Amino acid sequence: MKKNVIYIAALTALLHGTQVDCFGKKTIFATRSQGVNDVRELTGWQDIMYAYDNRYNYGTFAATVEYNHSFRPERIANFLFGGQCMRFSGSMANRQPGDILSDYFGLAPNYSSSVHVSPVISNTIIDFNWFHGFDKTVPGLFLMIHAPITHTKWNLYFKETVITPGTSFYPAGYMSNQNIPATQLPITVTQALQGQTTFGDMQQPLHYGRIWGRQTGNRIAELQTTLGWNYKKAWYHVGINARVGAPTGNATKAIYLFEEIVGNRHHWDVGGGLSAHVNVWENQERGEKIALYFDSHISHLCTSTQKRSFDFINNGPGSRYMLLEQIESPASQLLINGTPPANQYVGALAPAINYTTVDTKISIGVQADIVVKLMYKKNNVEFDLGYNFWGQSKEKLHERCAFPSNRFALKGDAQLYGFSASNFAITIPLNATQSNATILAGQGTGNSNFQNLNADNQPAQTSTPPTTALIQLNPADAAALGIPLLRVKGSNPAILLSDTDINECSGILPRALSNKVFAYVNYIWNNGDDCDPYLG
Repeated sequence: MKKNVIYIAALTALLHGTQVDCFGKKTIFATRSQGVNDVRELTGWQDIMYAYDNRYNYGTFAATVEYNHSFRPERIANFLFGGQCMRFSGSMANRQPGDILSDYFGLAPNYSSSVHVSPVISNTIIDFNWFHGFDKTVPGLFLMIHAPITHTKWNLYFKETVITPGTSFYPAGYMSNQNIPATQLPITVTQALQGQTTFGDMQQPLHYGRIWGRQTGNRIAELQTTLGWNYKKAWYHVGINARVGAPTGNATKAIYLFEEIVGNRHHWDVGGGLSAHVNVWENQERGEKIALYFDSHISHLCTSTQKRSFDFINNGPGSRYMLLEQIESPASQLLINGTPPANQYVGALAPAINYTTVDTKISIGVQADIVVKLMYKKNNVEFDLGYNFWGQSKEKLHERCAFPSNRFALKGDAQLYGFSASNFAITIPLNATQSNATILAGQGTGNSNFQNLNADNQPAQTSTPPTTALIQLNPADAAALGIPLLRVKGSNPAILLSDTDINECSGILPRALSNKVFAYVNYIWNNGDDCDPYLG
């Protein structure tokens, strides 16, 4: 049966579909747990659970096989990417508005490609349920155990079409103090996002947020135990219960952008419920009746430690995929406007997501699962028609590990090294930062001639002691690119990132709602003995 899970932020993205986005406002997508489904618990065996005037202990076992598959992949794509189609292009390519800067992923500067995603989630569930009534001991007392074994598949169906293959080089100073030919770079975005490539000064590959084929998982979603009591009469009942769900599913690890999740992301689920039914019409001679049933569970999802990735506040969606340059104190052999700066680049680049993915403690205030159904029964045949509402409040972030403050800056499209005008073999690390760069481009009007005119804080003249000017390129690369040799700029001072720059909202799921209408048919083989099988 179709489950339509709609996150409020995804709907917002639909309503603002004309905006150019390359990543959504959230870094994670998740759905209703495969184990939370009061419809499966209520249909088929309610006459056994609420049997009247039993003077003995009794029980029943049910096994339900379910398959579900997501529809409307554009809604999931809107949530994660702002749309199904994206373009990647390098700093020297024929760029279009909204293009993601592929330099961040190590693609050659003239590279361009288009990407299409069509996310799909499917679940195969075998739901085992055991109900035991203790009417002989305490009339109305019961215990229920619920174990939904789940096989889940998550696939972005990430398809890339190369527009312009990468053939150009990175000049010395841009990603390293050495020239980097295209043959030493990743050849597609698909390859780069698999997290197995490095380039230039980037010596650590992508650790988190990877995209790599289909992700699968096999677990019990939650192991739920319910203890309750029903006040039962011949034509109605009212019941209360307490429930605990053990977190047998998986916590998020954030290794993959579209990560397979079984269960409720490893939260303990603690709550209670109410149930009731009334026979609104009955003809005992013909074995017919119509009854109205109500069942609900309200719970709290306790604090769980999960890995979550975060974007930066000032740099927008997707900024976790930008490059960080490591900047340390003190500076060596670098002068800014004739004075040593407080710090400078130390020859290390890293994907920002490797440092903005941290252990995070999260809880969910309220989860509700409510079922109302009308049942018609004649002898051994039953037909149900009902409605199910599920809702979950916004996640609450309690604490997270800190981002290392005053150690990294955003590279953007900045030149990292300058060349001594007296000896071009001498390279000096700079301190140029771009605190307002985005996943789409370096800040300002860009750094087309590698001079760092768009660096932070009124770009200043650079030199190396005593007064030798630093040039943006070496003669060989300048000649190959057709760019004149010019003095390179630095920041005065560099702007470093701190923990307060982390956008905590980007890694936290909003409230979610699900609605479904369901129908059910059931047949019971009444053998007149202690075991009556049934099929629904």
